[in-house]
Amino acid sequence: MSRLGDTIKAARLKTGLTPKALGKKCGVAESFILGVEAGTKIVSDDQAQRILKVLGVKNPVSAELEVAAEPERPLRPRPRPYVLPPKQEEETAAHTDEAAGSAWLDALGGVVKRVPVVGPDGTVIDHRLLPVIGGKIEGGAPDKVLYFRCPDDSLRGFRVYAGDLLLTVPADKAQDDAIMLVLRDGQRVARKIRKLDGSHVLLQSYDREFSGETTDIHELTILGRCVRLEKAL
Repeated sequence: MSRLGDTIKAARLKTGLTPKALGKKCGVAESFILGVEAGTKIVSDDQAQRILKVLGVKNPVSAELEVAAEPERPLRPRPRPYVLPPKQEEETAAHTDEAAGSAWLDALGGVVKRVPVVGPDGTVIDHRLLPVIGGKIEGGAPDKVLYFRCPDDSLRGFRVYAGDLLLTVPADKAQDDAIMLVLRDGQRVARKIRKLDGSHVLLQSYDREFSGETTDIHELTILGRCVRLEKAL
């Protein structure tokens, strides 16, 4: 369910109305009410306000609708490609600095880790240093964690914008109500996961409108669970 769907279902149960009775009062079908409560039906601001008003919910403004009403934020600059320096031209000049840097990282190998930042196609576009605590980074093996740089605003309803970094730890199974990094059609995408019946999951995105796409879990490769959001200021 979405937060709006949770609110509507809780209020409906409190009033003792069935989905069919509520739909009749609001001028919509029973299936529409069930879809809104399950988080699989996109509902406009006006429709949501009408349903909540019928249920007697005071100040019927959900957090999801407030997010959709936020002003647009400009896209962050496109990530620049990560290019290794030419070996022959820069090897001599950079030898001393590289040696010092490598020695420093080797010495702190058990304390900090150079974590790659990847884009949708898996290209490494940057690195960030993170502390290693108890041999782990956020519960994941240090050599398996990565940052995913969001290419667009498809998760803006969950406060994730283009250019933001999602720290991802390894996971091979879908986790309900978690933002996960998946591989689909050769591209990496971050989506909020909702488990459905059988082997189906709902891939949730939320740009200017909430969107849910049902797919078979076997058509995806689960790469990891996003555990931390880092924003550029």
